[in-house]
Amino acid sequence: MKNSKIRKSTKKLGKPGYSKKSGLPAGSLVHVGQVKTEETRIDVIEYSPKSIAEKNNLSLKEAKEYFDVPANIWIRVTGLQNTEIVGELGKAFGLHPLLLEDTLNTSQRPKVEIMEDHVFFTMKTLGYTVGNGVVSDQVSFVLRKNTLVSFHESDLDIFVPLYERMNLETSRIRNNGVDYLFYALIDIIVDNYFIVAEAIAEMIDSVEDRIFSEPDENILDAIQQIRKELLFLKKTVFPIREGLNTLIRNEIPLIDPQQVKYLRDVYDHLMHIYETIETYRELNTGLKEVYLSALSNKMNQVMKTLTIIATIFIPLTFIVGIYGMNFKYLPELNWKYGYLFVWLVMLAITAYMLFRFKKKKWL
Repeated sequence: MKNSKIRKSTKKLGKPGYSKKSGLPAGSLVHVGQVKTEETRIDVIEYSPKSIAEKNNLSLKEAKEYFDVPANIWIRVTGLQNTEIVGELGKAFGLHPLLLEDTLNTSQRPKVEIMEDHVFFTMKTLGYTVGNGVVSDQVSFVLRKNTLVSFHESDLDIFVPLYERMNLETSRIRNNGVDYLFYALIDIIVDNYFIVAEAIAEMIDSVEDRIFSEPDENILDAIQQIRKELLFLKKTVFPIREGLNTLIRNEIPLIDPQQVKYLRDVYDHLMHIYETIETYRELNTGLKEVYLSALSNKMNQVMKTLTIIATIFIPLTFIVGIYGMNFKYLPELNWKYGYLFVWLVMLAITAYMLFRFKKKKWL
């Protein structure tokens, strides 16, 4: 059971499949990671302040018809296993093969690339499920004039509130360009990190309660698992902070200066999450020390009890040993009350020792 948890955690820290690209030239389109959908699906949302239209399951040819349309267009690609579709979309957008390679590599470190006519941003969504712990999906964005393309590993429930907001005529998403939609998607992903952080906080509190109530050998496994979850969170959050900082500090024609303040707000949230993760890591390290201290105290109590028992029986064993010697003549051996006398002496010694232990607060 312990080994399976460790293997699961190491896979999370570095997703399997990267060896598929060994020996291939840079820019080779190879999907790295789990296949989470049955097929690669293309959906398109066309919106303006007065209208919104969504078309699902479009072919590659139909999707290309929306390229460079004057309206605001969100092209959503779900499922990355079909490298041909992803490659064709990338060519139509003029994406560099290296960026397409990063899109298909689901273990890619979050990053931002600013080009002349588009911005590329890849990051991870996070969720928490009981039994599986922290789970992630990679999402990559390509921002162009009037068009935003997003590549998802699978359908994500975290975007449902955003879809609902898009259906409102008064929503800021409908009344701004795709750069605001770009911000809104990043914002909802980052906000979901708080939910994951809260779940880990509950795990830490639960382990702490177990340590102080009844520590057992499984607690160390739980502490180690939390440590790996926090390492994965740090690995995910830290590079996004760098990417957002790049978007904020550079003057990018595709992003309205008015939207930069919203990106700064996301950056502040991300800093809060990062500081929270560091705090939880310290708490978790402290839990390990408390657990080991609790085990040491428990062992000391056991040894103390055994020492007291042994100490009480030392003089009693001495007395019994004397009268167990094989000499013909021993004092009190033929005395009528000798047996009772020895018992009274042993009980008196025992009572006196217990009194002394109690007075010294050893009991």
